[in-house]
Amino acid sequence: MVLCSHQYALLFRPEPRPFGLFTLGTLGVLIFFSVSGYLVAQSWDRDPHAWRFAARRFLRIWPGLAVVVMLTVFCVGPVFSRLSLGEYFRSEMTWKYLLQLCLRVELYLPGVFESNPWHVVNGSLWTIPIEVKWYAILIVACVCGLLLRRARYVLLAGVLLYAIYIFGVFDVQHNPLANFPLPAFGCEYGCFFCYGVLLQRWRQVWERHPLLTLACLTLLAAALVVLDRQYAAVYVLLPFVVIGFGSLSTPLLREAGRYGDVSYGIYIYAYMVQQAVIAVIGIRHAYALSLSVSMAITLACAFASWRLVERPALDLKRYLRTPIRIDEGKRESGNVQAVASSP
Repeated sequence: MVLCSHQYALLFRPEPRPFGLFTLGTLGVLIFFSVSGYLVAQSWDRDPHAWRFAARRFLRIWPGLAVVVMLTVFCVGPVFSRLSLGEYFRSEMTWKYLLQLCLRVELYLPGVFESNPWHVVNGSLWTIPIEVKWYAILIVACVCGLLLRRARYVLLAGVLLYAIYIFGVFDVQHNPLANFPLPAFGCEYGCFFCYGVLLQRWRQVWERHPLLTLACLTLLAAALVVLDRQYAAVYVLLPFVVIGFGSLSTPLLREAGRYGDVSYGIYIYAYMVQQAVIAVIGIRHAYALSLSVSMAITLACAFASWRLVERPALDLKRYLRTPIRIDEGKRESGNVQAVASSP
């Protein structure tokens, strides 16, 4: 969704806007943050240890990011820069781009993609620092015990209050401070991440009554639409629908990752590949042609990233000591039983 949406923008064409609120790409990012909160909360539940949790997140995010940043600076940049090789590597901007390895957003390289409508080199990477920030917030919440079963009402109250602030008090839908590229842009992403965490902690409840939960959320979303709070309506409904559908575990969904998990690779390579394709063939071709070429090259890069970088990095998790975890419910009832925890 992000790739398809960016293809419109990079060709200097209007992007589709579902619900009239945001682009198709933004919708994809909201789904990503929702699913991310759900899955990393599961990861903590399997092994509730702050340092191991942080190490696993590092191994998932940083190796792939490091490789794409290095390839961008030392391969893509020199090829597509209008500057000579010497001028390119003498430029301070070239070396500042490497700060993305420290999760600092840098958008430009000297002379690179200057003939394209947009000069940004890889416009998708700015969301990664936001994601990592919410990993850190989740660790703090977990250490404070907010993901324990007995604290789930406190977690529910906290997430609701935060959502009320973002969609009600700050009013991200109508507040001009939330427009791109102002600092408050994307402030709602954390709400979707927290919603995913909440769904994981309350999973036993909504899985027993999925249709009733969906009906209640749909009614609330409809009421918010009537009150001109369409973005809040999307927030109320979207994470539950996406995670509920994914939890059905149909045969099609189970087979989706049989050849590897290319989702992260697609995300970190697509924008740069699209810019490179446009630099070569221009913007006057049909959208479908540019999209097809960009998609094919991006998928190849994503598979290579998974096979050569991401999966080997994730294999290092076996060196993280896997503890014997105490079942939370039995621990709280006084009947302690050790159960093996998967990594």
